Amino acid sequence: KMIGIKKVQGGGLRDSFLVDGVAFKKTFSYAGFEQQPKAFTNPKILLLNIELELKSERENAEIRLDDPAQYQSIVDAEWNIIYEKLDHCVKSGA
Repeated sequence: KMIGIKKVQGGGLRDSFLVDGVAFKKTFSYAGFEQQPKAFTNPKILLLNIELELKSERENAEIRLDDPAQYQSIVDAEWNIIYEKLDHCVKSGA
């Protein structure tokens, strides 16, 4: 087995424990956080190595268009890429 040590500020040596699995320390601070469940039973976890957001390439790319409708087709194509990635996530069962 691979064992990693995660140090968290506070507590004492006797507060340490072994987690059989994977442990994450994530600070959540968003509207509605208090109403969200803090523990999950048999969660489905999806690990991604892709981004699920549109990247702003406006600074690094130049596109010359003759018709404003062409711009909308580019935006639609970007969103279709995101929806396709999300569809693969859903079909994975996670």
